[in-house]
Amino acid sequence: MVQKVRNPLAQALGLVFQSTRDKMGGVSSTQIASSLGLAASHYRMIEAGSAILQPARAIKVVQTFETIEFVPLCQVLVSIQIIDSVRDSIDDMRTTAELLTQANPALEQTLTSFENLWPLIKSGRTSEVSRQIISAGIVKQLETFLTTEPVALTAEAIDNFMTPTYQYPISGQLYSKIGDILQGVAPFYLDVILELIDNLRGITPRVTPVELAQWESRHRNRLSHIIGIIRKPEAVLDVETFDYSFLWQDNFKKMLIIHRDKPKVKTESVPLKLADSLRKRYESERVKYERQLQNFEETMNEKLAIESGSELAKQIDEILSYRDVEMNNLWIYIMTNGYAVLFIDNTSAGSGATDIYGTSLAYDETCQKLVSIREICSDIGFEL
Repeated sequence: MVQKVRNPLAQALGLVFQSTRDKMGGVSSTQIASSLGLAASHYRMIEAGSAILQPARAIKVVQTFETIEFVPLCQVLVSIQIIDSVRDSIDDMRTTAELLTQANPALEQTLTSFENLWPLIKSGRTSEVSRQIISAGIVKQLETFLTTEPVALTAEAIDNFMTPTYQYPISGQLYSKIGDILQGVAPFYLDVILELIDNLRGITPRVTPVELAQWESRHRNRLSHIIGIIRKPEAVLDVETFDYSFLWQDNFKKMLIIHRDKPKVKTESVPLKLADSLRKRYESERVKYERQLQNFEETMNEKLAIESGSELAKQIDEILSYRDVEMNNLWIYIMTNGYAVLFIDNTSAGSGATDIYGTSLAYDETCQKLVSIREICSDIGFEL
């Protein structure tokens, strides 16, 4: 028997909490502890890896750290408890971690990364172990796992699944896949599911700009690209509703805006006006947006592109046509798993309209739009 050492997965989770807290603008550990209903000293022990977080706190954690997903967090917390149950033996901890990779392949990348650290973990030098956990990229891996809910499908299954992606908008064996999914469902529940599908088919989602901004904020850690096809370039200047903070997420790659019409004020640069308005908002709320202000110009230049599509007016008009209604904006959110979620609306900058209407497109409509969007993006030389 050896002296108990710290649970390495618990150490890694504590380091993720520290990193996430820093990205929240340097929120103190005392504030986080209060939100979780813990004593400040106990929470600091959790960040240090010398105490484990109980799964019962999972809901409070996702409420406090808004970017952390509930399902992967629960998987990590249960895995920590399982490893902790054999903490008297390094060999048993190592074997248990290997068994966990088989039981939960989604955690395999993180758990196998500890393979070269077990001798160091055995030494009990916790500060050195923490440094190695960071340098080996384990914190980054675990952070990605916690902030992007893992897909429980193989790569082949994802390619053939029913959800359209930007690259393969019409691929997918929809009906056979639905059949595969429902095979293991009891007939009682199957009847409930079919009834729910029938009911949902007749309901068109209605989304206001504020609701879309809230959806965007909730999913900012799961977005890789956003493409906007819009009529008026001034539509992007609403920084009070949309704060563009997703641009600073590590997983986010590019936002491309293609506008049909020329700016209302021809001597005015829309990208520069957007950058100026956004910077003023960030500076007025510096505590919240301190991280964004640190590399503001670099990120804006690297991740945001606004292009004129005046030569593609006909194609844009077709894309912005929704069930014979002329809309003003189409937003394509491409998730980190490749899936595409589309919203279309009739919002117009400065119109003051009270009947603003927006909706998320249905499956067949999404597939049709994605084909046209890929053609337009190809015409201007944009590729994911």
